[in-house]
Amino acid sequence: MTRTSAQGALVDMRGFSYALAPYLRKQEWQMERLEGLLVKLQHAIAMAQEERRSADAAFQAQAAHLQRNVHARPDPRAHLQGLAYLADMRRQMDVQDREIEALCDQRVQLQGECLAQQRAIDGLLEHRSDAMQHYVQEALRLAAAEADRDWIGRVCMRSVRSGSAP
Repeated sequence: MTRTSAQGALVDMRGFSYALAPYLRKQEWQMERLEGLLVKLQHAIAMAQEERRSADAAFQAQAAHLQRNVHARPDPRAHLQGLAYLADMRRQMDVQDREIEALCDQRVQLQGECLAQQRAIDGLLEHRSDAMQHYVQEALRLAAAEADRDWIGRVCMRSVRSGSAP
């Protein structure tokens, strides 16, 4: 236990009021909001990645089906339609890839905002800790001054009762 925390136990902290407490609460609420947005964004990324995996599986299945059919029943028009369908699926998968990349970029940006917000909160918490330490030191100084006045008063009262000067 540090000296200041031991001294803090001697001081009644009920009188301590942190002037920036409302601002600190606001920053904490902002952090909670950012964390909520980050969770939603991560969920959106997971869903988009799952859709992309499903699209890839469908693409692979369709390509395999097309390859089997080209050998079983050689129909050039059906084969061209199948290739056009695969090309369209590939374009859709490319769009999904770009969407996932954009979501990941948003996540990186939001993580940066969360980090900056956490730093602001950490700074406020450190400031509050310093303010509490200052409050404890001031309370101890006032208690020591009062104890000195009491001691001087008792010494003077003893000297008056005993008839001698201090």
